[in-house]
Amino acid sequence: MRRRKKKKTKNITARRLPITKRKNTTKSFQNKIVVGLKGIFGDDMVEKEWDVAKDSQDAWSRKLYCPRIDVAVRPFNTTGNIKRNNRIIDAKIEEYRAFIAELVDKAETEVGSVDNFLSNKNENPRCFLAIEIENSGTRKHMLGDIANASIIAAIGIVVPLNKSTLNGFKRIKKYIQFATEVDKIEAIFNNVLVINRDNFINIISSFQARHIDEGPSGEENLCRRDL
Repeated sequence: MRRRKKKKTKNITARRLPITKRKNTTKSFQNKIVVGLKGIFGDDMVEKEWDVAKDSQDAWSRKLYCPRIDVAVRPFNTTGNIKRNNRIIDAKIEEYRAFIAELVDKAETEVGSVDNFLSNKNENPRCFLAIEIENSGTRKHMLGDIANASIIAAIGIVVPLNKSTLNGFKRIKKYIQFATEVDKIEAIFNNVLVINRDNFINIISSFQARHIDEGPSGEENLCRRDL
C-alpha cells in the first residue's frame, strides 16, 4: 500500500514574525525621534500619528482623505486663518534654518542649496514638518509617503529604515525628476527630503545638544499649542 504524503503545513507564525519585527522597529524609531524632536522644538510642538483633520476649523474635513502623519511638528495650519498661520510657519522655518540646512546637506537625493530647497517649500502647508517613516512597503506605498509629506507640510521628510527601502525612495525621486524634466508633469514634491535613518538620528542628537531654548517671545508666542 502506498503511503499518502502528508501535506506540509505552512508555518504562519514564522511568516508573521518578520512583519511584527518590522512594526516594532518602526515604532521604536518613531518613539526615539519624537523624544529627540521634543528636545529641540518643545514637548507641546511634536505630535505622533497626527490626524490632519483633528480639530480642523477649515475646509479640510472628514469628507476628504485624511492621512495620519507618523510625526508632525507644529505650528499647525488648521484654524482657517491661513495667512496668519502661514506667517507663523515661515517664522519657524527661519528660526530653525540651521537645522533644515543640516537635513539638506545629508539628503539622499540632490536638492541643491538650502536656499534652493526652501524656495520649493509648500506655500500653504498644514504643519511645519511632516515626517514619514518606512520600513517596508510597495513602491506605490512609498510614493504615497512622499505625496503626503509634501502636501501636508512646509517641509516633508521621509526616513527609510533599511537599505532596500532607501533605494526604493531614491528611484521614485529620480522617476519624479525625470517626469518633470521631460515635461510629463509640473514640478512636484520638491519640498521633500529623503534622509538615511542614521543621519537623521545624528542630526537630531547633534542639534539637540547644541540647541539653547531661549523661550518664546513676540512672534514666537504665536507658535504655541493653540495652533
